[in-house]
Amino acid sequence: MKKILLFIWMILGGIISIYAQEKKEQPAPPPAIPIEFLPGSDRFYFQSILSRDIPLTNNKLRFISVINYATEYHNENAFKNDFVSVNTISYKITKHIGVGPSAANVAGLGWIPSVGFQFGWRKPSWALTFNPAISINKHTNTNNVLILEYFPTISKNNSWRLYSRFQALYIHQLVNDTHMRSSYFGRLGVSYKQFTIGAGVNVDYYTASKKQKQNYGPFLRILL
Repeated sequence: MKKILLFIWMILGGIISIYAQEKKEQPAPPPAIPIEFLPGSDRFYFQSILSRDIPLTNNKLRFISVINYATEYHNENAFKNDFVSVNTISYKITKHIGVGPSAANVAGLGWIPSVGFQFGWRKPSWALTFNPAISINKHTNTNNVLILEYFPTISKNNSWRLYSRFQALYIHQLVNDTHMRSSYFGRLGVSYKQFTIGAGVNVDYYTASKKQKQNYGPFLRILL
């Protein structure tokens, strides 16, 4: 009887060991893709952020894409529509630091090829992304993207969270020491699972004169 029990325990131990090993080797799920809509006081705003490791490179390369689009409500003002796209290939130096080329497409400024660093930290209640870069074209711009989020849990099962975000873009032309483009976004709301609603404000500055455009209203954020 003892031999039978020992044999059963050996089989169960082997099964548990195999299951634990398979579970350990499972890759972490890719980060969610947040999309955001803000039907504001002056125009409709949309944002999406994609961040994915490239598997064929043993996850040493990551593709990052941040797209912002704001459109006027009236078709006759379509020339005032605003589009910013920043796409980066990042080589991971450490877990939190990368370096690589990026290409930005900014309304009014055109295509801006750059190279720079990518810094990223994510914890259970906050996340920080900072991408400083310098262009490699004749205009020699500095392009800086900062996203700081704070999302502490406000329920026992973590389904409900407070959500806040500060986001900034700053483009400066070094040759003429001139401001080219900047934007500053603020968000405050509440999240339930993958959905977030709240209030938001966007403040944009254009050209060397820093012409200001404000947009504020409710926002909806969804994690895909």
